[in-house]
Amino acid sequence: MSLAPPADGYLRIAVRFFPGRVPSPGELAQAAGVALDQLGPIWIEGREARVDVLAPSARTARAALDRIGETDVVELRWRWIKLLIGRNHGFTLNRLKKMMAEADAGPLGKFNLNNTHTMVGVLDHRADAIMGRLATARINGAALRAELLPYGEGPGDPAFGL
Repeated sequence: MSLAPPADGYLRIAVRFFPGRVPSPGELAQAAGVALDQLGPIWIEGREARVDVLAPSARTARAALDRIGETDVVELRWRWIKLLIGRNHGFTLNRLKKMMAEADAGPLGKFNLNNTHTMVGVLDHRADAIMGRLATARINGAALRAELLPYGEGPGDPAFGL
């Protein structure tokens, strides 16, 4: 059986239970250590489970779920951010890396530095926060005019290494 992808804003955490006991969905929700409104669907099959958690609460939930089994974040979703500046504006790869680090972009996906624009792959659950930090940024006097592209648009897959 295959699961639908997590809803927008949610991350899916996989849990492989330690030997001994398989918890019920209610026990798993309680073990996640976050409010119930922060959880999405919980799916259990055999000695494994999948728990959907709102992205801001995912770190807390994963740390709590580590107590009942090995955890891993699965099905991360990536999106493209298009910056309307490029090499013609004096934008360099080093400046891109520094700017994205200042925006707390976390791991970056693929990036394309072109003459007139730049494309950067970012994790979906961080995209809104990154866009907020880039809203007022300027490079050599030029506004970034960042744009978050919808899923499936842009030059291929924004995730690095895929």
